[in-house]
Amino acid sequence: MAVNTVETLFNTSLAASELSPKQQAVLQACLKLFAEKGFERTSTADIAQEAGVAEGTVYKHFKTKQAILEALLKPLVTSVVPKVATEFITEIKGQQFVTLTDFLTFIVKDRLAFVVDNRRVIHIFVQQVLVRPALLEAGYQLILNYFEQDLGAEIQTLKQQKQLVDWPLPRILRLVVGTVVSYTAPVIVMPAQAFDLDQATREIVAFLSKGLAA
Repeated sequence: MAVNTVETLFNTSLAASELSPKQQAVLQACLKLFAEKGFERTSTADIAQEAGVAEGTVYKHFKTKQAILEALLKPLVTSVVPKVATEFITEIKGQQFVTLTDFLTFIVKDRLAFVVDNRRVIHIFVQQVLVRPALLEAGYQLILNYFEQDLGAEIQTLKQQKQLVDWPLPRILRLVVGTVVSYTAPVIVMPAQAFDLDQATREIVAFLSKGLAA
């Protein structure tokens, strides 16, 4: 299972950037507060207090709260998403899968656990996707590129063994992602809701095994 949370990867990305320590502190505070309270219910005073800076300092670096959100989303899409994809692919490559069911079970359970562990932060992204569909397309395209480059051999092997339907990878990925999203959407929208990881994994794998079987 994934080791790094989105917040950890986000902080690592900020540390490697050219942003000043105060700018980094503001964005780290925003990620925490937006995840806990939501964008609309978080004030610049809240951000300043959490970041340990004066409210004027927040406005000095970011003219509006919307500008803060833009600065927050950029590293999430351009840096965190690729790192998440890389970690996930590394995990997959460290496994040996005998059947399509084994392959799907690992992928589905790993990603379900990741979403549940990071649900509050992912909620920020989901809220913005509703008003900015281009964000979703950008994130999806990045993930697709990583899968095509690094998992092509594994996917092709399953196809050659007549276990996996001979569809283009984007079509397979859409079905898998769409099914996982349908299960995780309630827990993202309502983070306090309980979630049975094992049951969800069994149900999703049973559905996908039939839909993707050769």
